[in-house]
Amino acid sequence: MKRFFILICSLLALVACSDKDYDVSQGVSKEITLFEDEISAPVGSLGPVTIGSTLSGLSMIEGIGGLVAQYIKADDEGNLVLEDSGDIFRQNVYEIEKNMGDVSAPQTWNAGYQSGFIGGMAAALGFMGLKVNNQQLTVTATNPLFVDVHASCGATYGCMGTDGYFSAPIEVLDNVNIEKGKTVEVASVAIPENITSPLTAITFSNLAMDLPANPVSNLYSRTGNLFFAFTYNYKCGIATGETLNMPVNDLSTGRINLEIGKYRLKKCQVKVSIENTIPLAVSVNNIRVLKPRESKNEEAVVNEDIVISSGITVAGGSIENPSTTDITLSIEALSGTIPDIPELMLNLNLAAQPGMGNVPLSAKQGLYIKSSSVKLTGGITLGRNE
Repeated sequence: MKRFFILICSLLALVACSDKDYDVSQGVSKEITLFEDEISAPVGSLGPVTIGSTLSGLSMIEGIGGLVAQYIKADDEGNLVLEDSGDIFRQNVYEIEKNMGDVSAPQTWNAGYQSGFIGGMAAALGFMGLKVNNQQLTVTATNPLFVDVHASCGATYGCMGTDGYFSAPIEVLDNVNIEKGKTVEVASVAIPENITSPLTAITFSNLAMDLPANPVSNLYSRTGNLFFAFTYNYKCGIATGETLNMPVNDLSTGRINLEIGKYRLKKCQVKVSIENTIPLAVSVNNIRVLKPRESKNEEAVVNEDIVISSGITVAGGSIENPSTTDITLSIEALSGTIPDIPELMLNLNLAAQPGMGNVPLSAKQGLYIKSSSVKLTGGITLGRNE
């Protein structure tokens, strides 16, 4: 392309020297337009832009980006997993002994009803129309004493399903032994695959622990851990549901700083062939060019003079059966030429691809621009400074 422009400019220079009708030295003409009709040029391929590569940069984005990066990870096989952990019960030995009353003899101390609620992104998945798979729940117990402690409770896990609230027992917690001075796993539960809603709660009814006389005097270390605790660890895979439909309106791309103004184009078309292995159909509408902003807090103002075609839909696919979608996007200046494009605003909709069912999401899934070209209409106008 560079040699092409050099050749054109050289020919124009030769003509200008041999024919006075093209002499611009006296200010007769200040602009030269190359190819007044149109010209196409290949741009090439790009990608893939994967879910994994997107996740790696989310932690740098304020708000929802940091929240997603905190909870959603890729496991060793590349599958997207959501992890969360928290306390079901936690209490200081000094406080327990104070509430026990007479501690001169061993006794069974009843901590009563206890619960832990799985929050964060797990609670939001259902609202977004996403499903879960391979749900796993583990419960660990911590004993700060240098004697083993027996514990028991009526434990259940639960979630809100399509038919209302569902719960099931964790029978192994009916009787557990917590080794002295350790944190040990006391329960591991594989949730049935027909439960596609994320767990929301783990509850203990009548948690009781058999404690020795004078528990404080039996602390493993008075400068170390001082708490009895039961903690949950939750992990699940993430899948697209058949009902997923998530519109996002007036979404800013952030500063893209497309320096196209120097070419002084009236109109251009971008043709792209996109291969998609993400099981989501992506629709883009109402694309608008924004005027330059001094800061992100400044109100966005649409440049009404620039029109970009909308109605773009990229079909969902999978790694085994990727979809290919051909897209043509036109950019036109209603008056003058197309300026630099600092930022875009658009409406976006993510939806389940019909007929695909619940498909696990993977860090390997992504978009790949197989080929692309740009058609320039109206010519590149070269101006001469005053």
